[in-house]
Amino acid sequence: MLRSHDTNGRGAPALVCHTALYSGDHPRNSLAGVAECIERGVSRIEIDIHSLDGADYAIYHERRLEAQTTARGPIGSASADDVRGARFSAHPDERLPLLSEVIDMARGRDVELQLDLKDWRLMPDDRIDVLARIAAPMLGRVVVSTGQDWNLLRLYQRHPEVPIGFDPGLYFDHAIEGTEIYLPRNMGAYGYRDDNPLAFGRTEAVGDYLRQRFEMLALQVPAAREYFLSYRLVLQMLDDGFDVAAWLHDRGIAANVWTLDYRNEESLRVLENLRAIGIDRITTNTAPAWESALAATARAVV
Repeated sequence: MLRSHDTNGRGAPALVCHTALYSGDHPRNSLAGVAECIERGVSRIEIDIHSLDGADYAIYHERRLEAQTTARGPIGSASADDVRGARFSAHPDERLPLLSEVIDMARGRDVELQLDLKDWRLMPDDRIDVLARIAAPMLGRVVVSTGQDWNLLRLYQRHPEVPIGFDPGLYFDHAIEGTEIYLPRNMGAYGYRDDNPLAFGRTEAVGDYLRQRFEMLALQVPAAREYFLSYRLVLQMLDDGFDVAAWLHDRGIAANVWTLDYRNEESLRVLENLRAIGIDRITTNTAPAWESALAATARAVV
């Protein structure tokens, strides 16, 4: 599953397995899930990471252990031993992984890792240094992603060799993502969720505003090698006259969209729109369904 191709021979976006989910037989963010993705030949695996109280990181999305495991307490106060002892509540035969274990599993294989950093607080130097040390064996095939630009800045300042990617959704988005606590708080004058003062009133063409807004976002994380954007945001901006993929590529930045799952023929039409503008990667929960649908489409036109 390294890369699909459309009927004209052009590369379709590579699929990224969200939270190391492939078949669905294993918990998200699990060692078994990572192993399955590697054996299936996926090009990139996305996993969530949290720093710990000590020299490792947990592969985990939530902020408290009891949310999904048999352990209790804030993940940021847990030790590596606490993580080793924590079992997934819904899969008691599988335990929480450590980042060091996933790096050891993947370092000799043909796969990339996206480490989606979930720490919200301003990270101290020692936790930043631990992340850089653990990621070091895979520097050519790893990217640390997050919407917390303050921690991306700290990581870059201390370890500029570690590739970083930015999700600007805390500052600019198409809609509320289904939670009661969300940022940005306001729907701006240009039809996007945006708290920036420029969005308080409409004075420019929407496409010009979007271009300027991304110039401003780029100043927040100038070292970002990749952007992670809601696919709905990308399509809305395209309708408004701004091709964000072209804008990113002109600056040598890769474009990744999330989270596009295969449901039906409409999903294929969305994928085609994203392929047409050169989106590099698509994060998904349904990699096998995409593979089957793309293979069937290829057979139908032969």
